[in-house]
Amino acid sequence: MGLLDSLFGGMESNSKLSPQESFAGILLGASACDGHIADDEVASLVTALIRMKLYQRFTGKQYNQTLNKLHGFLKKKGVDALIDSCVQTLPPELYKTAFTNACDIVLADGIVEPDEKEFVDRLRVKLQIDSKEAKMIASVMVVKNKG
Repeated sequence: MGLLDSLFGGMESNSKLSPQESFAGILLGASACDGHIADDEVASLVTALIRMKLYQRFTGKQYNQTLNKLHGFLKKKGVDALIDSCVQTLPPELYKTAFTNACDIVLADGIVEPDEKEFVDRLRVKLQIDSKEAKMIASVMVVKNKG
């Protein structure tokens, strides 16, 4: 870790993510997969995190630190590297939950770009979600986000 990384909390590749960071990182990747992060995607991300038991003891400062760390990693290494790091440390019992919330974020703005479709397909494979089940999850999220 370089001097500036140690001063500014840089995330190195050998830094193991917590389950909270892994889950949030997948949602951040979903927000950023089309090259920009829309306001409604950020709102969906924050809402998802706040409602989960996984974050019940998190303070506002911890949310900010986590999202800043993940955003720095995203800017430095990109969405795919972020997702790969997150999947490595995400507890398997949260795979479907992360996938469902990622679909929700992708669909939050009502427009699904080709990059977002590719992201959802790659995420499904990395999280070992059956294609039939993934289609059902995505269908429900489409209904949820209509209107």
